[in-house]
Amino acid sequence: MPTEIPSAPKRTGSEFIRSVRPFAAWFVGGFALLTLFLRFAPLPENFATFGALALFCGLFLQGPARWIAPVALLFIADCIGQALQIPGMGFYHLPAMLLNYLAFALVASLGAGLSRWWNLTSAPLAMSMASLPLGAIAGSALFFLVSNFGAWIDPRMGYETSLAGLGQCYWMGLPFWRSTLASDLCFGVGFPAAAWTIANALGARPRAAAH
Repeated sequence: MPTEIPSAPKRTGSEFIRSVRPFAAWFVGGFALLTLFLRFAPLPENFATFGALALFCGLFLQGPARWIAPVALLFIADCIGQALQIPGMGFYHLPAMLLNYLAFALVASLGAGLSRWWNLTSAPLAMSMASLPLGAIAGSALFFLVSNFGAWIDPRMGYETSLAGLGQCYWMGLPFWRSTLASDLCFGVGFPAAAWTIANALGARPRAAAH
């Protein structure tokens, strides 16, 4: 009788998570340095990788580090901007500043939820990878909504304290969001894809799933 050839095991999103996690701290460190470099590079306004890093931290880090790492990095960037007295960077209206930090923590939570979904459903790897752009878009939109609310309550911005003023704030923020969305999509997909490629090149072996 002919011997049946076993089919190749289906690759899943949970394997993606387990393969990258042994190196997650190293990846976060490297991507954090890149994020700081790009923060002070002569790029289009609002083109940055903080949102992508927050999504990556949510996906692959565990415990409080998921939220602490991206928020701490933003604080470091603000300290550098303040120390160097770079226009448009550094410390500003405290409630608005804290809302920006909250926004990145929420993006990290979105990444954590995506990671949990991949683990619990054993979603195919292709589906997991396809969900990354959607996660990046959702995270970018979330940051836009929260950060622009912060801009609205910042008296320096001059918006009316009314629904009309809030609507105007969001409307005026749309041109700036284009750069944010472009960078979030590029690096929100690029960071996990690069981590997956490098982790597999290093011979990572999937470990038991940890939610």
